[in-house]
Amino acid sequence: MKVRLMTYDLDLEVPFAIARGTTSVHRICVAEIDCDGIKGYGEASPSRYYGDDPDKACETILGSEDLIGDDPFATEVIVRKLEQQFPASPSGRAAVEAALLDICGKIAGQPLYKLLGLSGGDLPVTSLTVGVEDVSSAGGRIDFLRTFPILKAKVGFGDERALLRLLKEETGAVLRVDANEGWSVDEAVEKIDSYGREFSIEYFEQPLPKGDREGYRILREKTGATIIVDESVACKEDVLEWRGLADGVNIKLMKSGGIREAMRMITVARAAGLSVMLGCMVESSLGITAAAHLASLADYCDLDGNLLISNDPFNGVKALGGRLSLSDKPGLGVNPTV
Repeated sequence: MKVRLMTYDLDLEVPFAIARGTTSVHRICVAEIDCDGIKGYGEASPSRYYGDDPDKACETILGSEDLIGDDPFATEVIVRKLEQQFPASPSGRAAVEAALLDICGKIAGQPLYKLLGLSGGDLPVTSLTVGVEDVSSAGGRIDFLRTFPILKAKVGFGDERALLRLLKEETGAVLRVDANEGWSVDEAVEKIDSYGREFSIEYFEQPLPKGDREGYRILREKTGATIIVDESVACKEDVLEWRGLADGVNIKLMKSGGIREAMRMITVARAAGLSVMLGCMVESSLGITAAAHLASLADYCDLDGNLLISNDPFNGVKALGGRLSLSDKPGLGVNPTV
């Protein structure tokens, strides 16, 4: 099998701001693997927060050609080799694995979710992410925001209350809150109570720093809110640590290293009594579609990365009114647009 690397700079419709910083352009790396004329595609959307970056992802994708052999169905063995040789780039490994699974589906003539024994219908509604910086510009976007029944507000900086008030009054959507580790314990206790009462928040995501287990224990004792952890969990070993400290975990292909590890994380989460959220980085429709094939296993979805960009290089899963809709085409069901 031959590997080709492509890179794209994704332009954000609105600068994407979280508690750690703001992004207006995000680079992704794409693996195209050719198996006797059948091409599979996979996306790496690396996050420096997890020690990954585009250079590492590109190195992983290009280096995979010496490891993948001639059998795309030997994905489990290939993924183990990738983990050993390229431990620093979970997104790069996720791209290679997705491309191989795309090929497998095309050879079998089945969409990936069927190969995995999953359903492609009746998927959870995805939220759409809105940042604090959108308060000043949301007037021109409010009609678009109203088409989504669930909105996730990025907080931890800026005028949080103004954003939540705007979304509540102008859209009537169910609101979720993501602080990206941006609150202290005392601040979180106060805001969870206040925002919960005023805006009926469905859940609070990563309110405290990822390793503050004592802080999360305090939140469990002092609030009755639903708490989801994201930055705190990157692999299946992390999941068990949050049993009894959080209500759920946010699983992303780009931090887990791919679909297989994400499925293992979901299994562990269920065994630990934790709910499952499927999330994403800023990604094109290629990466979002790969994650969406697991959506039937999730309680919550935040698969909106492709909805935040203006130059998507792929066509894939649709999210009309937030409702995820997968194609029944073989493999991932994704096509390049450029």
